[in-house]
Amino acid sequence: MKDIWIQRYRDHCRVPETDNVDVLTGFNANIDVLYDLEDLELDLEDTEAENLDTISNINELKALLKYASENSLNEEASLENPDYSFSGGEETVGGQAGIMANYLSGIGNSVIFYTPFLSQELADLINVNVLFPTVEDEFILKNVRDASNTDRTKKNMIFEFDSDKTGRVIASDSIKGFGPYFRKSIVDEFEEMDENLDRVLLSGFHDIEGNKEAKLEKARKQLDQIETPIHMEYVNTDRERAEKIIKKIMPKLDSIGLDEEEVKQVNKILNSEEFEEEITAGEAFELAKDLIESHGLSRCQIHTYNFHLTVVEDDYPVETEKIRDAMLFGEISAIKSADKGGIASRNDFKDLEMDDKHIKRLDMLEDFGNFFEIDDFAREGTGKVEDYRVAAIPTIIHEDPKRVVGLGDIISSGTFVGEVMKNP
Repeated sequence: MKDIWIQRYRDHCRVPETDNVDVLTGFNANIDVLYDLEDLELDLEDTEAENLDTISNINELKALLKYASENSLNEEASLENPDYSFSGGEETVGGQAGIMANYLSGIGNSVIFYTPFLSQELADLINVNVLFPTVEDEFILKNVRDASNTDRTKKNMIFEFDSDKTGRVIASDSIKGFGPYFRKSIVDEFEEMDENLDRVLLSGFHDIEGNKEAKLEKARKQLDQIETPIHMEYVNTDRERAEKIIKKIMPKLDSIGLDEEEVKQVNKILNSEEFEEEITAGEAFELAKDLIESHGLSRCQIHTYNFHLTVVEDDYPVETEKIRDAMLFGEISAIKSADKGGIASRNDFKDLEMDDKHIKRLDMLEDFGNFFEIDDFAREGTGKVEDYRVAAIPTIIHEDPKRVVGLGDIISSGTFVGEVMKNP
């Protein structure tokens, strides 16, 4: 049956059309400085592994690196006046909104990108065809390279492990005054922009500092004014922020995307229980259903190492097979990005070679189909459970990826936007 899925993946690896979908991404964007841990020659042998939320010196960094490496985890910690620096890192656009803007514009969509603080240094890393909303006597969409409004730039250090270990550590910078919302001058003119959008993808709520309650309340009120379907890419954060985001922001969304570790955090907050190390498709479905019912979502997408699963309300305006095919496109986009070591663009989709790649496993889809009595679920990846429609795909595992940062953002945005693209 894996051959069927390989062929299905190949059938959906095709160059997207241009001017496909009108998209807005916001709010968090920064410069990622990527380092290969092997190249830094940091000696971790005598370091005691420790999971830390903040790091300010080299010993704390080494402790977190060892913890993430030994446990094959993605970890993020805040930088606080670090007493160290490294040379030779590769600079690239980071932050969910920045990554999604470059990816979605690079595959042929019309993209508007917004972040409260746009330095020229950051703007120069955003694709030249991306637009930025601003008000200069009147509301206009400017080329992002001509729209800088600050000289401050957030820079994160990202440490990736060698091919024997999965995972990474993000040492996250902050920018004072950041809020995940639009400036008032933009809000006053937002209706004009909203009328011409097909999809809105937002993130960065986890980056709030200072008066978190007030900032999320301001964001919540702005979300109420947006008519276009809104997707939020969830990011693990401390429990206080997570609870506030779930309570204030999630009910204003249409869709949410989570990876395996994010699923575990949200489930623990909502249900006061912990999943086993490997989440099953059944557990993913139950959490997705819970989020839809309790927070008014119409769609929930979960991507794990073993499978991707999207659950939608029965009246969701996209056919189940189209959702599945968009999921294939999102996963192909991530694989192409892992292949090239950068964000995939239109010309990368001419074919799909399976050298150093394989379909992970089908047993979780088989178990799901058997439990819910869905005929051929593992073969087709579509079905109905109770009042919900479900689409699922097995993952492709890249055995030697050149890039791992941002792949989840690419998967989720490629799928959500792919649902309304002409030929994903």
